Amino acid sequence: MDSTDLPPSYCWTSSNSPAPLYTESPSASERVLQAGPCVAGSSSAPSAQKFVYKSDNLEVRLHPPRWGSTLPAYGLAGSVEGVLAFRKACSHVLEVSASLQGTVTTSASQHASIAVPGISKVTVLSKKSILFTSPSGSTATVNGEHPFSIHFPHYIDGSMEPLPPSYTVYQPGVSTEISYQLRVDVVRKGLRRHEKLTVPLLYLPKSRPIMPPLERIPWSSRVDSASDERVCDITLTPTWPNRSDASSQRAEDLPVISLTMPTSKCFASGDIVPLSLKIQSPRSPALAKLLSYNAHLSMVKRQKTWVSLGRQVSLREQQLSRADVYLADDTQEGTAYLRMELQAGEPGRECSWRVEGAVAVEHVIRLVIHPPEHVKNFPMYKCDIPVTLTTDQYGTLQSELLAMSGVPFPALGLNDPSRYLRAQQTC
Repeated sequence: MDSTDLPPSYCWTSSNSPAPLYTESPSASERVLQAGPCVAGSSSAPSAQKFVYKSDNLEVRLHPPRWGSTLPAYGLAGSVEGVLAFRKACSHVLEVSASLQGTVTTSASQHASIAVPGISKVTVLSKKSILFTSPSGSTATVNGEHPFSIHFPHYIDGSMEPLPPSYTVYQPGVSTEISYQLRVDVVRKGLRRHEKLTVPLLYLPKSRPIMPPLERIPWSSRVDSASDERVCDITLTPTWPNRSDASSQRAEDLPVISLTMPTSKCFASGDIVPLSLKIQSPRSPALAKLLSYNAHLSMVKRQKTWVSLGRQVSLREQQLSRADVYLADDTQEGTAYLRMELQAGEPGRECSWRVEGAVAVEHVIRLVIHPPEHVKNFPMYKCDIPVTLTTDQYGTLQSELLAMSGVPFPALGLNDPSRYLRAQQTC
């Protein structure tokens, strides 16, 4: 066995002090996971930290930290840094530029035109940096290396909506992709061939709630939830299978059902969302407890794509989790009070966002209460409550930036390993 494969050895100071001695300098059998700023060049093998892309005349070297992704990945407002190198001199050059581009591409196949699907594109990012420009009225021969640095913006061009992450979804007849790329252009005078090189990128921004989470619904909210600004009440509306059934019962004879939840309606993915349900049925006291057994609460993810110039919406729903329901109190006749805990998906893998009129990922808390089986002409109660999910927990930004020396860590949980980016075909 090679000596470098052996575990590290430690010496003991004394029998009364069993803690091993440590030093700042690693031994040959130890590995350094992080030493100093997480930037290119900190490794002993700098080439292993760079992504290199080449064409006949151009070479682009990007050196973001490697996060284990196959493509260069960037976090919130991350900086795309690298070097453009000319593999051979290029004459008659007017301008050399590097651009960050982001596009939403939707492909929808209609029944009458399956062979020629409709493709629409929406630009969410276009940011250009000039690396070289020739003097007015002349051209130049360009060679050597040209460093560049371009930041991802926080928002979509011309909008206050946050810039969405790299994304791919396939639905029956519809596919949608949000792709980002770095494009290098060398503009030459006249009919000479313009040089260009496109590099696919992953943009995976983290998000966090702006308020600390509420760990549990206050017990006092059973009586007066309006006095607590941290929670809000949502009253459920009965839904009748047939319209004729709605006139068979008076509204005052029906149970009153309300859901209490945190006012913010913004939660970190993976966190436990506390909720409570109150069922009041003073005219039929037994119904309150019967309905409590038929309460179903779930977290649902909606993936929306607008097609046909925004006239139609393709919708795909996925249930992320179901709530644990506990009968907390039924001591008051005709009233049942339930406590619920709902997990907001898997940690780090969910994020709510939208590109208006093109694509959106939404999350809703869905509550459904079915009528008891033996009760006829009774409505069902159902409501969908829109909520916002973030990738990370409240208050973790500063500690992360300190740990990563200011480099924003990408939300790797948003990256689908089976993702297929069209931009890869250009490399």
